[in-house]
Amino acid sequence: MFEIGDDEKKVLLCLIHAETPMTVVEDTGLQVNVTIDIIRQLHHYRYIKAIDKNNQVLGSFDIDKIRKTKFQLTAKGFNEING
Repeated sequence: MFEIGDDEKKVLLCLIHAETPMTVVEDTGLQVNVTIDIIRQLHHYRYIKAIDKNNQVLGSFDIDKIRKTKFQLTAKGFNEING
């Protein structure tokens, strides 16, 4: 099971509105590789969703283009930050 720690909560709080991983890095101060790993895990466990340039939800995304993909909270992610 996936546990939400302090770093994961920082990332979730940045994704109330659709943002790119690089914006999350700037807002949280976490390292790029750590942030991307957290985003991949949060997406896998459906705490966040990937959004394309037309604001349509992506079922999956190209990992090579993760830095340009936007992510946003799902209802599950929103419930997690409201605890």
